[in-house]
Amino acid sequence: MEKTMDNKITELEEKFSHLDHSVEELNDVIFRQTQKIDKLEAMIKHLSTQLEQLNDEQKGDTQVIDDRPPHY
Repeated sequence: MEKTMDNKITELEEKFSHLDHSVEELNDVIFRQTQKIDKLEAMIKHLSTQLEQLNDEQKGDTQVIDDRPPHY
């Protein structure tokens, strides 16, 4: 009976060890994904700003092209 209890405890300890290792690995994955998401959000913000600037520049260029010269 005692040996069986020791075996059960050993099994539980092994399972706990594997689960603990899995949790650490998942935590690392989440951390890396969070870093990637932060970088991607920064890139999106930067690209959005650049796109807005390009749109503003094109609007200014279009107005100059659409205006008739004064001699017409």
